[in-house]
Amino acid sequence: MSLWNMILAEAKFVYADLFRRKSTLIMIIVYPYILTLFVVLIGYAMGSRQVFIERTGAPPEVFFITAGFLLISILGVSDDLLWRPHFELWMGTLQYVLISPLPRIYRYIAIPFPRLLIVILIGATSIVPVYIYYYGLGGLVEGAAVILLALISGLFFTTPIMVLIGLIYGVGGESWRIINIVRPLLMILLGAYYPRYLMPLFGRIVSYLIPSSHIVEVIQLMIIEKLDVLYALSLIGIATALFILYAPIGVKSIDYWETKKLREGIR
Repeated sequence: MSLWNMILAEAKFVYADLFRRKSTLIMIIVYPYILTLFVVLIGYAMGSRQVFIERTGAPPEVFFITAGFLLISILGVSDDLLWRPHFELWMGTLQYVLISPLPRIYRYIAIPFPRLLIVILIGATSIVPVYIYYYGLGGLVEGAAVILLALISGLFFTTPIMVLIGLIYGVGGESWRIINIVRPLLMILLGAYYPRYLMPLFGRIVSYLIPSSHIVEVIQLMIIEKLDVLYALSLIGIATALFILYAPIGVKSIDYWETKKLREGIR
């Protein structure tokens, strides 16, 4: 089976499950609105909308709908990668996956691509309407740019997640509790809701090591209208370099875990 056939098989699995559970599809679409409503209502109760605009340069509705979209777009891709070994173990298919002749890395390369198309759907139903409302037809162009950057951000998050898979499953004893600790930390360190410049020094250093956090910063600079082209290109270049750097490490990490699993057996 080729990589292309693997991607098609993964796409059929994802979209069939999504359309079978229409409530999940609806929740994916409304999730950015729910997060925005929750945060904005708390903000209105505790402070002034105008003060937020003066300090950030963007209306809170625009800032937080973008943050919600980025969060679900990036973590929506990474969650399936992180949880896939546990999912296959619980479904009783892990042993068949491990002994299949398909190159192991193909499975993890195929996982993100069908989900990236869902990112386009989320963006078209969340940030695009809000941007058009606030910025007119110019918001359509800005929304398309943000969706494109979100796609890149989701893709760039795959290689560090592959490294984490090797660490969590190969070294960490395959504990699902570790994943539940790592996920909230990733949500913060991406900088979607909590910008990097507000983080303490250690948090900023760790955030700089995450490729997607650089793309998130580019998007935030875009919506507050402080985007410098050269600085944005440098951030995208750093994100690309980190993505490439983590790729061989991620492949080795997954190979280590799967080889260890084949040697120990599935309990």
